[in-house]
Amino acid sequence: MNSTVLITTATAPPEGIPHLAMTGVAARLVSAKAAIFFWASQGVRNIVITDATDVVLLNPEEVKLLEQMNVRVEQLHFMQDHEQLRLRGKGYGEGKLIEFALDHSAILKEVEHFFKCTGKVYCRNFHAIAQMIESSQLGNIFWGHFSDLHALQAWADMRFFFTSKEFCRRHILPAYAQADDSAGVAAEFFCLRAITQNLSPIYSLRPLLSGFAGSTGNQYPDESLGALDYRYPSWIGK
Repeated sequence: MNSTVLITTATAPPEGIPHLAMTGVAARLVSAKAAIFFWASQGVRNIVITDATDVVLLNPEEVKLLEQMNVRVEQLHFMQDHEQLRLRGKGYGEGKLIEFALDHSAILKEVEHFFKCTGKVYCRNFHAIAQMIESSQLGNIFWGHFSDLHALQAWADMRFFFTSKEFCRRHILPAYAQADDSAGVAAEFFCLRAITQNLSPIYSLRPLLSGFAGSTGNQYPDESLGALDYRYPSWIGK
């Protein structure tokens, strides 16, 4: 599968964003770089990196190194509206990142579908996930959100998903735009509502995600959920 992965990140976020504990530039920079190199080692050939704090994440030497692995990297960056971000939160900002990438990425213009992953996170079983999507000819797949307390929440897990550009523009971006973390209304809630209204429920292979959570600054738990690893609540569409 000739996959394209969109990495969304904010290397130098402003102070005062609700529910954002990892704010140090060095920690965010190193963890985001590490995730990108993992994606490359997994065989991903097209990587779009979009930063909302006007930072270019990879230096020229790192880009050349990836090119030697036949990995094409496109780096986009812009300066987000800090005041709106403080008012609405990181979920709102994430939607703006995806929107900017769809509007400006040359690589995304070449494809109809893409994987999106939040910066500082990578999928350990990406090859298996990509094979599942290809063999089932899926156009969209989203997964439920599992909390630290091991309870399925009424959220979609928006750290990692596969979607068409059309579905993303029509349903996902408007859902992100409704997010308001300061009022306790997360983007994941609105995204789940859009997903369940337009896609079909199914149990599928679970993405095994590793990396760091910007909300806490901690590493995501790296553990199995038993049978749920192979039959996990998700939603699909052709």
